[in-house]
Amino acid sequence: MGRIVAWLSSRGAPWLVVMTGLALAAPALTVDFSADDHLHRVISRPDPGIDGLHPRPLDLFVFSAGASADTIKLRDAGAYPWWTDPDLRLSFMRPLSSATHAVDHALWPDSSTAQLGHNLMWLALALVVAWLFYRRFIPIRWIAVVALALYAFDDARGPVVGWIANRNALVALVVAVPALIVHDRWRRDGWSPGRWLGPALFAISLGAGESSIAIVAYLAAHALWLDRGTLRQRIVALAPYLVIIVAWRIVYAQLGYGVAGSGIYLDPGADPGAFACAASTRLPFLLLGQLSLPWSDAASLYPILGMTNVMLVVALVTIAVIGLACARLLRRDPVSRFFATGMVLAAVPVASTFPADRLLSFVGLGAMGLVAQLIAAALRHRDQLGDSRVRRAAACIVAIAMVLVHLVLSPPLLVLRSRSMIAVGAVIDRADAGVPSDPGVRDKTVVIITTPSDALAGYIPIMRQSRGLPRPAHLLWLATGTTTVSVSRVDATSLRITATDGLLRHEIDQMMRNPRVHPFAAGDRVSLPTVTLVIEAVTPDGRPTHVLAQFAVPLEDPSLIWRRWEGKTYVPYQPLAVGATEVYPPIDLVKLLTE
Repeated sequence: MGRIVAWLSSRGAPWLVVMTGLALAAPALTVDFSADDHLHRVISRPDPGIDGLHPRPLDLFVFSAGASADTIKLRDAGAYPWWTDPDLRLSFMRPLSSATHAVDHALWPDSSTAQLGHNLMWLALALVVAWLFYRRFIPIRWIAVVALALYAFDDARGPVVGWIANRNALVALVVAVPALIVHDRWRRDGWSPGRWLGPALFAISLGAGESSIAIVAYLAAHALWLDRGTLRQRIVALAPYLVIIVAWRIVYAQLGYGVAGSGIYLDPGADPGAFACAASTRLPFLLLGQLSLPWSDAASLYPILGMTNVMLVVALVTIAVIGLACARLLRRDPVSRFFATGMVLAAVPVASTFPADRLLSFVGLGAMGLVAQLIAAALRHRDQLGDSRVRRAAACIVAIAMVLVHLVLSPPLLVLRSRSMIAVGAVIDRADAGVPSDPGVRDKTVVIITTPSDALAGYIPIMRQSRGLPRPAHLLWLATGTTTVSVSRVDATSLRITATDGLLRHEIDQMMRNPRVHPFAAGDRVSLPTVTLVIEAVTPDGRPTHVLAQFAVPLEDPSLIWRRWEGKTYVPYQPLAVGATEVYPPIDLVKLLTE
């Protein structure tokens, strides 16, 4: 053990850890463009080629600007489902991150490898910044190196570096964490430039992404546990950061950025009640994904599988067990309290959307610092784990479990997860392959009876435009298959869609409409170029259960191309005879994503 500690204390140890982390993530270079990458490519062009999209080379993260005219055009094209809220806003102000993509689109627009190499560069900078963070707050060098290894080898880094469009998480971390470091130098060492440099760096980091707000979690934790000033001095020291957040929020709103109308993306400022309700489950799943297994990404499937309450108990118990193992460290060591508090508070802003490990870059800083402290205590200072032999033994078992999860399982998983967008892209590409791509499709309407999710239909026109392939004039999916759906032929031009539990039942279906905020009512009509959808009945919470789809032409008209989901793609569908009904059971999303 002494030799290991001596090596970890050496000058070259952290840099070998950084290089190893990069090597484990390097398989990301084999990934192709996927999902939002295609949207970025399209809106970076002078002419995006799809009505409703506008050139935004330095404003790439505006997915829906809240302009109903554009939303309706994108709905008609098939990028959005028919139930999309016309006033939907999914608009994020990330000019700094957009600028990094502008470099890609100027120098190597068609090379995913080069753009992912750019991601790896930001990961390298992020790991260097992480080392500076741990070295600053952990006084014993070898423990700081362990914390760095835990962070660098964490498989949660994989989905971040392996998705071009998610680079903003790395850029935000690289700029925001130095703000905390220089703030600490000012507060504890008296380094006066930190007084203004910290807020300046924080303000710049907000241009990389909203996730930068998470650094305020660590600033608050710093004020609680590490700052030696009086209460008034600590509050005054944090005031510039709070002023910047308020000013940023005002500018953000005035420029039209923000979220509204979505049941997945929530605005804590606009609807704190809905956010608090969602965060009550999202936070435990995020912390479970960071500290242990399973990955937080699985949380979106729990409601469909009926496992939400079970997994919530698993998450809370796991977090409690790890917390109890660290209890004495937390009582005695202010640095451990700093890490733990920062970890928990940093998870709050990212709980504004569905849980995913790609959101854990800031959360992981505190988590891996705390886990490193626990492992170090189990190895060298077990008296820090408790007074009784039983308590120390239990804490050591937890420490061993942390080693197994984070230093044995995580490195090979990092290799796999750095290529996770290959699996995502394959699922979307298989769906796309089920829709005709010959030139004749350009003047046709493709009608899909049910789709596993909006993403497996809505990305098709975007991907086709990105790749220069023919796309349908219109694309329509009648329902998502997360519930039992029956289809009845009413007459020559009409179908009735009946959803047993109502459409938009699960959060995973509510990206484009929040039925709690904008419920449907019986009699509502949604008019598209080739069909009018009449809401005949709704659930008590305003979700459609019976929808009459009235087409402008007979269902057998050659202008309509019919598809339904089978297995892993769309297959041809023959409209039913008048009076006939077919029932489609829920699509097995787990099988779809894992096989």
